[in-house]
Amino acid sequence: MKSGGMSHKHIKLGASKIMSYNIDSMVNDVLSFGAKNAAIIDPGNIKCVPALREMCALNSCGKYGTNWMCPPATGPIDELTKKIKLYKHGLVFQTVYQLEDSFDFEGMMDAKAIHQKVFDKVLTAFKDKYRLNDFLPLGAGACEICAECTYKNGEKCRFPDKAIASMEAYGIDVTALVTSCGIPYNNGESTVSYVGLVLFN
Repeated sequence: MKSGGMSHKHIKLGASKIMSYNIDSMVNDVLSFGAKNAAIIDPGNIKCVPALREMCALNSCGKYGTNWMCPPATGPIDELTKKIKLYKHGLVFQTVYQLEDSFDFEGMMDAKAIHQKVFDKVLTAFKDKYRLNDFLPLGAGACEICAECTYKNGEKCRFPDKAIASMEAYGIDVTALVTSCGIPYNNGESTVSYVGLVLFN
């Protein structure tokens, strides 16, 4: 996920389906929180690809079967697809960071931490500013609230109200998601991009 020096994009989609002041507030707020791009989307257009979800079982990230917010704990993809369709609106946002080079692993981790801080501000705004209580946040990669997830010990999630499942767990085609609303997936040489999604009613 790469990006160059782009200006902030304020993208509005589906304006007739949600009050205009909410669109302006949500998109402008997430940009002010540090996101590079943001858009309001229709969850009905989100593509959930079983083959992408099946890739989780290859366990390249080492989280499969170890985290409540990752497969198989998240449940079958057909159930997750139905869950997505319960929401009328979605906010997708992208953070973009410059790296020293394509091997700057430390920079990637720093960028991910900053992205999570932006995500936290977005969720705070949903709760405190927009007064919404019916929303589903989906992030990039496994939930990392706890240093070690209780899933492996057969215990309940410690923070079920804060835990965030990954878009990959839902089989969401992130490339198709961002490009469908005018946000570039590849953002240029020696950059890393992270994407967040919040579905809401």
